[in-house]
Amino acid sequence: MWTRHWRTLIGKDLRLHGPAAAMAMAGALAVIWTGTTLAPQGVGPRVGLVFNVNIVLTLLWSEWLVTRERSKRTIGWLRTLPVDDRVLAGTKFATAAGFAVLLWVVSTAMFAPELWQPAATGVVLFCVVLLCGGLSVAVRLRFSWRVGQILPLCVLGVPLLLFLVLAEDGTARRDDLIALWNAPWGRAAVAGLLLFLYGATVAMAASWLARADTVDLID
Repeated sequence: MWTRHWRTLIGKDLRLHGPAAAMAMAGALAVIWTGTTLAPQGVGPRVGLVFNVNIVLTLLWSEWLVTRERSKRTIGWLRTLPVDDRVLAGTKFATAAGFAVLLWVVSTAMFAPELWQPAATGVVLFCVVLLCGGLSVAVRLRFSWRVGQILPLCVLGVPLLLFLVLAEDGTARRDDLIALWNAPWGRAAVAGLLLFLYGATVAMAASWLARADTVDLID
């Protein structure tokens, strides 16, 4: 039963948003191609551009998958169906993650293959993208669209700023961070932590949705 519900809800989102998502991905790839062609730079800026474009697009997936349904009140109709709320929430995360995987694989293969040398680096950075997308979906489910626009960036921005401060040249922590990153288990540990945080985000969002009143889900 749950498998059929998952297929039906994900299929519905793909029919509604799949064509637009494909166009958005094509536009994102065009932006990266334009940036790397008209202003060719080193590996670092090119990798940074690919990573940043992927982060920005995670906000777009959640906008389509959650905010639009809240604003059009179709999420209220979905809750009248014999579908577990945890499945309803899970399909949103699954669809957003699917879009994120597709764009990440294509964009890195075309413009930043260095991210996969070694592969652990690409995995860690994709986990950051995945967590950002998960936070965006969760926040848009939990809060109004106004809060959902900015809160995911704030949640990720504070740890990022802290990391940049610690990693600044001349700080005592910089060498420790580099040693941790280069350790045989370092990147696997970071990826594991990010995946744990993503799973916790999904679980908390699904738990909240199961307890929420429908009126709380309509903007």
